[in-house]
Amino acid sequence: MPPPKPTIRHLSIAAAMLGLVALAFWPALTGSFIFDDYPIFVENPTIHVMGWHWAEWQRVWVWSRINIQRPLAMLSYALNYALGNGTWGFKFTNLLIHLFNTALVLLLARRLLGACWPSRSGEEAGAYARQLDWWALGIAAAWAMHPLQVSAVMYVVQRMELMGFSFVLMALLAYWHARQLQQDGQRSWPWLLLCTVLIAVGYGAKETAVLVPGYALLMELTVLRFAAASPLTSRRWKLFYIAGCIAASLVFALYLLPHYATAGAYAGRDFSAWQRELTQLRVLPLYLYWIVWPAPGHMVFYYDNYAASTGWLHPATTLLGGLFLLGLLGAAVALRKRRPLLALGIVWFFMAHALTSAPINLELVFEHRNYPALLGVVFALADLAWSATRRSRSIVPALVACALILNLGYLTMLRASVWGNGQMLATTLVDTNPDSTRATMDLARRYMAMSGDNPNMPLYSLSIRLLEHATTLNTDSPLAEEALLLEAAKNPQLPTQPWWDSIKHKLQTRPLTSDTWRALSQLMTERVGGNTHIDAQQLAEAYAIAVSRAPWRSSLHAEYAELAGAVLHDTSLAIEQWQQALSHDSDIGNYASRLAEYLVKQKRPQEALAVISEAMQLRPGLHNDATLRSLQASAQTLNKATLAH
Repeated sequence: MPPPKPTIRHLSIAAAMLGLVALAFWPALTGSFIFDDYPIFVENPTIHVMGWHWAEWQRVWVWSRINIQRPLAMLSYALNYALGNGTWGFKFTNLLIHLFNTALVLLLARRLLGACWPSRSGEEAGAYARQLDWWALGIAAAWAMHPLQVSAVMYVVQRMELMGFSFVLMALLAYWHARQLQQDGQRSWPWLLLCTVLIAVGYGAKETAVLVPGYALLMELTVLRFAAASPLTSRRWKLFYIAGCIAASLVFALYLLPHYATAGAYAGRDFSAWQRELTQLRVLPLYLYWIVWPAPGHMVFYYDNYAASTGWLHPATTLLGGLFLLGLLGAAVALRKRRPLLALGIVWFFMAHALTSAPINLELVFEHRNYPALLGVVFALADLAWSATRRSRSIVPALVACALILNLGYLTMLRASVWGNGQMLATTLVDTNPDSTRATMDLARRYMAMSGDNPNMPLYSLSIRLLEHATTLNTDSPLAEEALLLEAAKNPQLPTQPWWDSIKHKLQTRPLTSDTWRALSQLMTERVGGNTHIDAQQLAEAYAIAVSRAPWRSSLHAEYAELAGAVLHDTSLAIEQWQQALSHDSDIGNYASRLAEYLVKQKRPQEALAVISEAMQLRPGLHNDATLRSLQASAQTLNKATLAH
């Protein structure tokens, strides 16, 4: 049954619902940035657009296309900076996007309900339509006001997730309209074209936009059934999706697995691609548990200490989780004709996690990944509730539903209140997950900021103790040691040898992660930048361990070379590391030109000449490169002048 045209009454009720959603999230708007907010845009000067000059916006676009490939989201952060409305403005923008998505969910839910839930014989059409309106409203409200959504909406960097889902919902609504037109024998291609455009544009917000064809296929299998006025159109849709499934399988087997599931791709993780997939058999049921039982203490935001599964029975919940998920899929297949919305809700949950649970080198658990997946669970639960109460004439089921939705809103407001106070949030995250290194370091940094870096303040000592505690947690990350060493560089009274020993021990015995490279790079940058209180010899020993374990990492050799040449003045070691960096870079010519130019400017001609010579040996064709020849002449001239002195 198609949804009725919206009236003033419909719009007023929908606006009231959106107002309740905004009210539930409002306390969180006064909160602070957290975790990946800082490297992505807070501490990224490229995003700090302060005016309306075209060059600044083009800079954001180019940087995003090269580094993170989500230009729409990056431009939205730049817009917040240009408007100059502070942290509150960033979070308010996220809330507006969430409200927009809630309206889209309401529209999609109303269409699905009309197709999935038949009216009883003799039931008046207007009364039936009003029932569906209220059910759709309840679905949208339950999805929007679930406490799990707080960490997606108020964790500003996850605007990517929010914007990506906006385009998914708009594309699905366009697809649905096109298919309804086809069932009526009318022209549909403009709406299908719009759907395609929305997918392409949405990819600029987040890659999850490519899941639209997957969601559409699920709607075909459960609700639409490939129906069309023309049998030929129906057959073409079936062939289209068969070809799409074959293409997706080939991409998975021939591209995704060889590129993203290799040992090299997982070199920065303490788990393999297979272990990640096994772990998802525990993670997905955990997500479902959060959704069905959203107690505040269950959602701790940081999951850096979540243990990976190493086998089907290690732990045993891996196998149990896999059997549970298999049972859910089996139920969806069995019920797809009798209870299409229930089946759609189940498989929607799996489709929403298709990318984040694939063998891609991502972290194991994140709450925001459930932002689109939660809708599938709400669909399924709503269908069960409809089936159980359809014949009831009592008002009790409606009251119970209202109470449950209001309870979700209350829990969301409680969680939002915590997120609205940065100090309270940091303390709460440590209390609920004391073994998380990230949570501990976040709290330590807040205490350090509150102390004003003053060693005489009690909060300063507390911050140091928290950082020291973070070094002892079962983690591969050396970020706590890095933070302590940087603090010791400002406060020489702090002992440094235990932290150097700890960081070198982790380099020798633990998996080398992205945190490892970040810690070493930051220490090297500070030391090369003139911070003489950082022990260059200890840092060089740390780099020697790192390059011995990751000899393929070009940037690591380059950083070690810079430390050796600029600080230790060990020219032979610097040359050795520059040569290693060159040999592992894919574009030797350009890399050699940039290095040689930099080294000549730094008045280090011997290193520049060694870089050019190594590049020409690795790529004999570079002997005729005019840029390298010119740099070689400059370096030789500079070298003669240096020797003459």
